[in-house]
Amino acid sequence: MTFGLHPDPLLDCIAMRARNPLYVQAKLPPEQQAQVVALPRNDSSRGPELLHVTLVSLFDLHYAPPDWLPAVIAALDSFRSPPFPLVFDRIENRKAVTLRTREPLAEARAMQAALVRHLLEKRVPIMDGTTPQPHVTINYRGDRLNAQKIAPVGWMVEEILLVESVVGKTTHIEHGRWALAGAGSS
Repeated sequence: MTFGLHPDPLLDCIAMRARNPLYVQAKLPPEQQAQVVALPRNDSSRGPELLHVTLVSLFDLHYAPPDWLPAVIAALDSFRSPPFPLVFDRIENRKAVTLRTREPLAEARAMQAALVRHLLEKRVPIMDGTTPQPHVTINYRGDRLNAQKIAPVGWMVEEILLVESVVGKTTHIEHGRWALAGAGSS
């Protein structure tokens, strides 16, 4: 199936400017949102409901064939993984201001790897480099300040969301939520 510049539709998504990227995310609970909103380097113009950790980047929904979104949803319906902890104790400026940790976040990374394996087994289109090191972006503009330690912001991730980000509109469109409860994927 082709739909643009390349014989492979996924390459079309890579070649064009992102408009509606699709992600699997973990959202911060209200208590942790409040902690982040109180940080002086947080961009207060963005609503706390937009705070998230991207677990897997999928593809640009704007350019994808119509059957790709239902395929992702069906694959997530059968994914099983236990809840996992996330804790961030530093603010770092890279291209953006982010919450990070020097801890390995082994359980989160294991969940990301299991999710990618599951999606590939279900033949869901995903892009290379799909599992970023877990972090929370708190200011997309960056501030060029040094890294600083903060009181830990942590929670147990008990559900994942499939979210479409509307680029330039500060909008997230939720396409589904899945509780994390079982071990492994099937």
